[in-house]
Amino acid sequence: MRMDFAGRICASAIVALFVQLATGADYTVKVAEKEPPKELSNSIRAVLQPKAIQALAGEKSAIEVWLRREIPLKAKPSSDALSAVSETAVIGAIAIREKGMQDYKGNDIPAGIYTARFGLQPQDGDHLGTADFNTFLVLIPADSDKELNGLEKFKPMVKASGKATASGHPVVMSLRPAQPTGAIPGLSEPAPDHKAIRLKVPGKVPGGSESADVVFDLVFEGKGHV
Repeated sequence: MRMDFAGRICASAIVALFVQLATGADYTVKVAEKEPPKELSNSIRAVLQPKAIQALAGEKSAIEVWLRREIPLKAKPSSDALSAVSETAVIGAIAIREKGMQDYKGNDIPAGIYTARFGLQPQDGDHLGTADFNTFLVLIPADSDKELNGLEKFKPMVKASGKATASGHPVVMSLRPAQPTGAIPGLSEPAPDHKAIRLKVPGKVPGGSESADVVFDLVFEGKGHV
């Protein structure tokens, strides 16, 4: 009886190890001097930093992020400058390099180049309780987003993003407010089963002197609540 119990424990440990190896990946973050992709329009490329923040799985880049040089804020920054970002504002651009990546809703994200705009989750019956924070990046295929100020309304933005998914649902990556602690950019785990890159971008109120760093965790592995 004792040997049978020990055997079951050993088998369970082997299964757990196999699941960890099959589904988990050890990531590192690297900053590379790299111009934004040429697939992006000139008006969007012009506002992006000439460096890529890369999340590497081993030596292979899974995701690359080009942040905006400065994010326009709609109001005087508070302790959470992310709340002062204007909806639909371009935050940066993202290249999905690894096949099989999924967004926060669980939709597959085709490998490719995307613009990344700031979006707020609708507060309705379909969305309430599905995420801890209502702040997201909405990824839009580069060929569907050609002008920096071309998608200034919520509905056109999510419609353009939905062209990348079979369901038509926009591609969304969770943004979580964060404190400027630890290495930035760097890896973080803001919630159980979540992996994120902690990022910092300068923000400024147009026509004013108020400015603040916008710090957030960009979740690239993890799902919302079902």
